[in-house]
Amino acid sequence: MSADTSEPPPQDTRGAWVALTASERGAAHHASGLPNQDAVQTRPAGPNAVVAAVADGHGHRRHFRSATGAALAVIVACEAAAELAARLDAVEAAERLESEALGILVPAITGRWRAAVADDLAARPFTDEEQATRARGDDPLIAYGSTLLLAVAGWRWLVLVQIGDGDIVGIQPGGRALLPVPADPSLDGLQTTSLCAPRAEEDFRVAVVDLSSTTLLAVLLATDGYGNSQVSDMWADAVSADLAGMIGAQPPEWLAAQLPSWVSRSASADGSADDTTVALLIAPSVPDQGSDAPTVPVAVGQPRPAQPSGRAGRWRSAWRRS
Repeated sequence: MSADTSEPPPQDTRGAWVALTASERGAAHHASGLPNQDAVQTRPAGPNAVVAAVADGHGHRRHFRSATGAALAVIVACEAAAELAARLDAVEAAERLESEALGILVPAITGRWRAAVADDLAARPFTDEEQATRARGDDPLIAYGSTLLLAVAGWRWLVLVQIGDGDIVGIQPGGRALLPVPADPSLDGLQTTSLCAPRAEEDFRVAVVDLSSTTLLAVLLATDGYGNSQVSDMWADAVSADLAGMIGAQPPEWLAAQLPSWVSRSASADGSADDTTVALLIAPSVPDQGSDAPTVPVAVGQPRPAQPSGRAGRWRSAWRRS
């Protein structure tokens, strides 16, 4: 899951969500010898729904198995989300879905992730070198620390779940960005909430979008390497406007071919230099207008002003400041 990858769309895309993904190892990780610690997975859920998960393993040395933690996170998240997706059509109220997401889906994800980590550790005990890296008293889960972004998209409902940093952006037909997931004021740009926290369930944020009243062309899930590569903190509106034009003008196959290059720009030394992973979910029945569209969203791959070494998203620990 954590290897550099892109995923082509299915051939028949007219009646269902289309999931496109790309992941690129950051320039800083190339230089330091670290692997790509991001992961992404998508899967269909019934005839029309899709689930997508994106995870970002922490780069701090305490989280030395975070690439595995991220890979396990997207696997268990998609498994648990597929169970919710199977019930989407029967739900009539957003409040019920929000309750299920917080009360059933989130505990399922955290419980399965902890079990998967325990299985991995049993199969691959910490080496002497890894043991030397651990801080005194560290729970083994800390070595696997990761964020998680998750989307469950059906005909009427879009359920979004997030712990830690990264971005989930809805692309509206007029090009405006929809940011439905509540912000987490504890994220300070240096440290992030994480699946490895003892009470991780309490740090999840959830949003439910009624697609019968809020039309979306697509949903973008991106690790913080993408957002940190942008010039402006208000980049979501610019990217949303560009993607809206492209989605209306180009087929999914064209977007699938472009996505790896956009992600590569963000992960480069001219971008964030951080691992960068994106899942782009294209809604059903998006018209192909055949008009010209820009080949790159204007905000993609544009570097922020120079930052000090060790800036946010590079070498962060999972723990908040006290």
